[in-house]
Amino acid sequence: MKLTPLQKKHLAPYLFIFVLIFVLSIIIILSQFFHQTLQDEMADQFNRHQQLLAREVATNIESFIDHVHKNIRVISQLPEINKIDQSPRCKVVAEAITSEVQSEMLVTVQVLSANGRVLYDSAHVKPMGADLSHTEYFKNARKLKQNEKMITDILEVHDPNHNSREFIVATPIYQNLRDPHVHEFAGIVQAVLSLDGISQKYLSRITSGTRGYAWMMDGSGTLLYHPTQEMMVGKNLYQADNTCFECHASFDLEKKMLEGKAETFGSYHAPGGENKLLAFYRIHRGPKSWIIVVSAPYSEVIALMQKSRQFYSLLIISIFVTTIFVSLTAVVTYKKKITAEEKTRHLENQRRLEREIEIAKNYLENIVENTETNLMVLDKDYHVKTLNTAQARTLGRPKSDIFERPFFSLFPDNLEPYEGIPFETILNRTLNGSSFEIRNYRITGIQSIPLYLDMFISPLLLGGKIDGILITGTIVTRRVELEEALKQYTVELEDKVDKGTAKAKKLEEQVLHSEKLAALGRLAAGVAHEIGNPLTSISTFAQLLREMATDEFSKSSLDVINNHIQRITDIVRQMSTFSRPDTTNVKYAQLNDIMRNALDLMRFDKRMKDNIDIDVQTDPDLPKTMVDEGQMNQVFVNIILNAFDAMPDGGRLTVTTEQGKDDQDGDAVVIRFADTGIGIAQEDIEKVFDPFFTTKEAGKGTGLGLAVSYNIVKSYQGDIRIKSEPGKGTTFTVTLPVVKEKH
Repeated sequence: MKLTPLQKKHLAPYLFIFVLIFVLSIIIILSQFFHQTLQDEMADQFNRHQQLLAREVATNIESFIDHVHKNIRVISQLPEINKIDQSPRCKVVAEAITSEVQSEMLVTVQVLSANGRVLYDSAHVKPMGADLSHTEYFKNARKLKQNEKMITDILEVHDPNHNSREFIVATPIYQNLRDPHVHEFAGIVQAVLSLDGISQKYLSRITSGTRGYAWMMDGSGTLLYHPTQEMMVGKNLYQADNTCFECHASFDLEKKMLEGKAETFGSYHAPGGENKLLAFYRIHRGPKSWIIVVSAPYSEVIALMQKSRQFYSLLIISIFVTTIFVSLTAVVTYKKKITAEEKTRHLENQRRLEREIEIAKNYLENIVENTETNLMVLDKDYHVKTLNTAQARTLGRPKSDIFERPFFSLFPDNLEPYEGIPFETILNRTLNGSSFEIRNYRITGIQSIPLYLDMFISPLLLGGKIDGILITGTIVTRRVELEEALKQYTVELEDKVDKGTAKAKKLEEQVLHSEKLAALGRLAAGVAHEIGNPLTSISTFAQLLREMATDEFSKSSLDVINNHIQRITDIVRQMSTFSRPDTTNVKYAQLNDIMRNALDLMRFDKRMKDNIDIDVQTDPDLPKTMVDEGQMNQVFVNIILNAFDAMPDGGRLTVTTEQGKDDQDGDAVVIRFADTGIGIAQEDIEKVFDPFFTTKEAGKGTGLGLAVSYNIVKSYQGDIRIKSEPGKGTTFTVTLPVVKEKH
């Protein structure tokens, strides 16, 4: 059936209305679908933001635990850590390292011996010597290898005042106890950390939107922290009772988190009907993992979209009703409404973006203001444009006094070059696109003590162009001081070890020399005894024959025999003295007087030549000590005679006495005999005190004088040392310990 133009004209408005109604219906359906999709997308984006927030909290907790472990591992590697209760220096270093950990999260740092006894407790939680060997965590810690760490499960601590939840981070102590090549278990260093302190520090401050918050549970489903449901803390979702369902319809999503079947974010329904969005991140620590969850009401997230949805629905209904009743003006009205709709949408989007920008700005400013990292922004003229509270605190000025000021005017002392590069050059290069990482930078003049900072200087890019300089920094003064203290402590310890090794080696040499002298002494005693008796008979009969002789040849021959017998007698007497020094006349004596008597005696010796000068320098306050005057006179005479023999063409003998210290750092008297003679070859110095060793011509020495002298000095716990340079002279140094006179 073909319609006439009139019919078409009459049907046109109805057809237009039908098409318009159909189109409006499609628009309403699509609008609902669009709003629902946009709503879901917004919720998804918000949940991803919550996931990043959960990851940041988890990373901060992991970083703190790693920081604690590094500190206790440094303590475990201190050389005297297994004797910290006896080492004040080690205790000071341990306390300094412990002080770096924030007190609200650290209960105490303890050092346990290999048998589980408390050697050190930074907070005095456990008494010194307390036995913790029965604890499960100590038994597990004994199995750790060197530098490994152990994190325990949550420990419930019941106290009369309050109950707390704690866990322990421990690391073993391995040291060379018996074998320098074998590391043996020597104990553990453990940090007792407060779970409540960590929750307050990292979780309680977290907000997501206006009503969102963070909570935490462990890998077995036990709730560890919840800001609004404190009575539920400690309960397990697998053993939930009726009270647990007051805030949850079910725990299916949480169980999927624990079983690893859930995505990193999702939603759940409360009995009241309010949906919530949540995101989580897992921390793998200790025997059980921890799960950080950040949640926010779903209605808060989509509140703006709900308002927009209602507005659009009312608008479309109004257009639909108006179209039915005002068909003649439908086109014009439609165009006007579309225009109004576009303007309204544009204004709403603009307002929404402005609100989102304001929220993001406040969020970033809150992060910048509350971080401990120093932050400052400079313009191209090096004027301060932005800084946070930490930076102002470091500079020691209010923020209002720093804004717009030239950067270099903030430092009374000129900034030092870094690695030879002036600081102004560093800023210039930064404006050209370079970045600099500066470590342990020293700044003076802004506080009472020098500050050390780690800084990162980078260009500030806006719109792809460099608009200024961003400077971030962390104060590391305490770390630098500890590093210097540890270096000094290491140097002092190495010095003590070197001195101890040298002293032990010297004592070993002295013992070997004493054993050799003792053996030679026994031999000398036997020889002196066996020769002495026959020699007496030979001497007696030789003298009788001398008196009975009548011719000169016999008398001369017997005189020669008597002279050689006398020489043999002297050797036998010296051998007897070497084997059994006489100490029956030991008493307190002044060595200045003994030395002068020996010099007076030697002035009349035939080996004392006119061309030998003697210079005497004595300490008038030289203390007395216990010696046999005759023996010490013999020692000094032997050394002086050797000096005379060493100066056949004359020279100078310098004798000095003074107070000093022996090898055990005790009080001692020191007597030096320095000549300008021919000296002693280096290969002969070690053999000078050996019995019968001599470099003199045959018949001019027995080789027993210095050996007897050495034996006498050693009998008084003293020492004789030689320093000689061929062609320039020799110095004998006699050291005797001072024995205090008893009253």
